[in-house]
Amino acid sequence: MKFYFFTIHKTAKRETMTTEEVLPILHSHTAYFKELGKNGQCLMAGPFAHHADSTAQEIGAGCYILTAENETEARKLADADPFCVNGIYDYKIWEWQKVVPE
Repeated sequence: MKFYFFTIHKTAKRETMTTEEVLPILHSHTAYFKELGKNGQCLMAGPFAHHADSTAQEIGAGCYILTAENETEARKLADADPFCVNGIYDYKIWEWQKVVPE
């Protein structure tokens, strides 16, 4: 099993949408990653703290670490993220080598 680090970033489409339009997609996105977590496919996921304020006026970028057999499988998991399915976020991917804990 390999580890993959993803960062997600707003697309131009996201910039045209209101928070109210994005919130249902956000809820689906969160549920998706919670399910991956239960299955052991997502080790960590969440937004970057400096991109979101306390009133949820802004939904910014984030990152997650997935486990997969290969990059193709990892990309399939990321592509199924409701944010990506709806075209409001895109991602960058890196294979990641976990050192700690052993």
